[in-house]
Amino acid sequence: MSVQERILEIKQKLRLNMNGVASTGMREAGIGYKLNFGIRIPELKQIASETGKDAELAAALWKEDVRECRILAALVYPEEQFMPDMADLWIEQIEFPDLAEMCSMYLFSRMQGAAEAAFRWIASDNAMARYCGFLTLAHLLRGGREMGPRYVQELKDQATAAINGTDIMCSQAARTVLDRLETENG
Repeated sequence: MSVQERILEIKQKLRLNMNGVASTGMREAGIGYKLNFGIRIPELKQIASETGKDAELAAALWKEDVRECRILAALVYPEEQFMPDMADLWIEQIEFPDLAEMCSMYLFSRMQGAAEAAFRWIASDNAMARYCGFLTLAHLLRGGREMGPRYVQELKDQATAAINGTDIMCSQAARTVLDRLETENG
């Protein structure tokens, strides 16, 4: 089966699971994707598990510019094949926090070089990159990733700056990282 045929099959599953109330609620909350089926994450995880890991399919799903297709892309991209330069490209195309959260949790924090990329992102001028960076670092810490004293201090400095900044998303993500750091370092 070709990638395009697989995408059509996935879109049929998406239509079957469509939740118009959730989609409308997201749109009213300012989450205005080009197309949004309003499908909850557990259902998307089920579709992803049926689909299996596939880098070519994930890349094609990402290009669909549909909320659920992009979340599925993060779920089905093999982590060992996903690299920070690809994450940089994806971050440039992320418009809404829910997608940043899914990508950070299920893909960015699991790729090779995740910590280095995340530190680069939190120092960026791009608010979505900073948000993804803090979220990725929070997931790495939650997963038991240890950081040397120099990195811990840099993280604290960047998080403090974000908390005192005007970007609410980054501020909240930075607080999450600091909470996680305190939990890990007792």
